[in-house]
Amino acid sequence: MITVEQIKAARALLDWTQDDLAAAASLSKPSINTLERRIANPKMETLTSIQKALEKAGVEFTDGPGVKLKTTVLKTQVWEGDDSLVRLVHDIFETLVNTDKELMIAGIAEDKYETIGGENIKALVEKRVKHGIKTKLLSCEGDTNFLEPISHYRWISKELFSKTPWYVYDNKYAIFLWGPPKKVVLIENAEIAECYRQQFTALWNMAKPSKKK
Repeated sequence: MITVEQIKAARALLDWTQDDLAAAASLSKPSINTLERRIANPKMETLTSIQKALEKAGVEFTDGPGVKLKTTVLKTQVWEGDDSLVRLVHDIFETLVNTDKELMIAGIAEDKYETIGGENIKALVEKRVKHGIKTKLLSCEGDTNFLEPISHYRWISKELFSKTPWYVYDNKYAIFLWGPPKKVVLIENAEIAECYRQQFTALWNMAKPSKKK
């Protein structure tokens, strides 16, 4: 559990007052003041709330008594070959399972996906649906190929439909290149993911509910 020294140091890194910390942690300023002056032993729930608030603001608590600001994460991976799409769908599941975070895919073309990934893709999609992972899929207007519940899909106009599929999930953004060779470019960065999440949301709001034949 974090210490008083770490709390003070974290506030200093963020240039936060006790009022700022109290607001972020949903606590009162007297509670923060009492804790930092060591007038009373803090409750575990209080320390947990403070730690979560500071971590959300970008503070990282290191081994021992240290604190530091988190550096921006930017990781890039490239998967190439016939199994690249299957690897991406597997990563989506492992990243989102048991979370309330959402998957967004623009440029979905289920007939092509099924041809490329075969039973592996179908099995992973069924597994994702079974686990209740929130999903929004933008397909081209008129496309009636559905691997998932139709409520997951919306139709986007042909003019706005992306022939290069792209994905947003958690802090990850990925694109799938049909090739040859088939290739997935995966970027892990919160700012980039949020940028494309906003773009997807704008497209989703313009799209129409999909329909069966």
